[in-house]
Amino acid sequence: MKTRVNLSAGLDAELNGVLRLVSQQHPLLVNVGHGRSAASADRARAFVEAWEAVGGHVGAVVSWPQEAASWLRPACRLVAGHPDLWVVADEPEGWKGMGPRLVATGVWRPGRTVAFASLAVPDLPALAGEEATEGMRGARADGGLWLVYDGRLVAAG
Repeated sequence: MKTRVNLSAGLDAELNGVLRLVSQQHPLLVNVGHGRSAASADRARAFVEAWEAVGGHVGAVVSWPQEAASWLRPACRLVAGHPDLWVVADEPEGWKGMGPRLVATGVWRPGRTVAFASLAVPDLPALAGEEATEGMRGARADGGLWLVYDGRLVAAG
């Protein structure tokens, strides 16, 4: 059954790519995090609506600012409940601070994280650090997939 969610133009393919990656992991619980830009919030909201429409369970939905003193509170909220998977919609500058803070929780794993196209930038591993990006994967705007492997962004079909 294909789910129709009210999306901005062009988000269909990207959202479908994220949903495909999440579905492949068969998670029981997904927590969703996003930066506070309108685009990031829209993507997170679209994912939550679509995932719940197909019977998926979403725990926490957490936002964070692009700049903060520590990102401790949103990081703790995002790992709460020990979800099986995380979905992230953010800009690289926001992930630069949030990613390392999530690593410091000892709970979060980039290999259990699916992200939207806005994080599919070649310099993300250098910007946020390999510990906050290695194994992270996501969907490009065209629905194709990407992965951070060996410190590099790798695009796939």
